[in-house]
Amino acid sequence: MSIRISRRRLLGASIAASLGPALIARRTMAQPLQKVEVLLDWKPLPTYAGFFIARELGAFERQGLDVTFKEVQGATPAAEAIGAGKGAWIGTSSGMATVIGRSKGLPIKSLAVYYRKTPSAIFTRTEDRIAHPRDLYGKKVGLVPGSITNEEIRALFTINKLDWSQVEQVPVEWDPFALVEKKVDALVDYEEMTPAELLSEGRRILVMRLADFGVRTYSLNMIVNDQAWADPARRDTAMKILDAVNEGYSLVNERPGDAANHFQRLFPRLAPNYIVRSMVSVSQQLGPPPVGAQTRNGWQETINLLSSLKLLAKPVTVDDVAIFS
Repeated sequence: MSIRISRRRLLGASIAASLGPALIARRTMAQPLQKVEVLLDWKPLPTYAGFFIARELGAFERQGLDVTFKEVQGATPAAEAIGAGKGAWIGTSSGMATVIGRSKGLPIKSLAVYYRKTPSAIFTRTEDRIAHPRDLYGKKVGLVPGSITNEEIRALFTINKLDWSQVEQVPVEWDPFALVEKKVDALVDYEEMTPAELLSEGRRILVMRLADFGVRTYSLNMIVNDQAWADPARRDTAMKILDAVNEGYSLVNERPGDAANHFQRLFPRLAPNYIVRSMVSVSQQLGPPPVGAQTRNGWQETINLLSSLKLLAKPVTVDDVAIFS
């Protein structure tokens, strides 16, 4: 009997210990959460899995935040909106858009870099055998008006000493139809977006990563409005958002399969094969830990490239564009 009683007591103590954090969490959750809007520079795709998974895992709530996401179409509009600071004052952009925006006077700085090299890629039909940028001479390349990828592909040609005027530029929408319907010979997008989607559907395409041909710039990053960062309360909120998002991306980085399962539950309309393929690509882009790390050298390389392409309205420094803890 004494043995049974001691076991029950031990079991009860074990249950109490396991429930303790949960009860504390419930009490914490009972407190009003701070509402914050985070701006994403594109649609809810695996590129932004760290944000959505952070919300699903309760990482924002543990920080005392009730986060909602707003979307815009493109890194440049996102940088401009966050610079204006009238709605969302924190969100995502690309490294190039951040630097170019800062050179134009936008009051924004980078808090974290998730993609330490551009994921942009040129994709073509396999039968056309376009395997090198020079193979695009005389071809039709689809470009989305206003997209930062247009600057990246021009950088590709400049770095490889190729003549951009030898390419026919065709305005297109953000979809693969122009390539599928043979209206153009090539398109440009993040590798984990349209290229991954087409490959998951079994379509035969070739993918040329711009980073493999010398375009090495920071890409997906989290930016914050200068005035918001100067406010101690919003600076604290920004760091809480950063911690939560880093938790989400750490899962993607370490266990892309589990991250794909989470994302599939959140967005069941997306094809499972696409999510799996795309999430692996995102995991590779995140690179080795720590997730979100940014360096002075990385930003200087980005600035140097944009300066050489004469894309900066005025000179900027690393400290102009990034916040280092």
